[in-house]
Amino acid sequence: MTDFQQLCYDTLEQYVPAGSVITYKGLAKLINHPNAYRAVGSAMNKNPFAPRVPCHRVVKSNGELGGLADDISVKIKRLQKEGIQVVNNKIIDFDEICV
Repeated sequence: MTDFQQLCYDTLEQYVPAGSVITYKGLAKLINHPNAYRAVGSAMNKNPFAPRVPCHRVVKSNGELGGLADDISVKIKRLQKEGIQVVNNKIIDFDEICV
């Protein structure tokens, strides 16, 4: 695991509680690498600590879910378990729950 990946995981755990989401770009900004949103996506895809490190809470800037290393239905189930509504692979009330 790289230092960058560990920084992504630590920051995600610390700043994005259950019932909230953050965008790939938002997480990149939090770790002071504002243009590294693709690298953040790659780190989330390689997350060996899921679901403890909640990569399912990282989504696209338009509220769409993006991917998950496993199956997108797993991401949907984890989000719904936290009270987040998902319709057609998009988060309902995205602006209200996005950190």
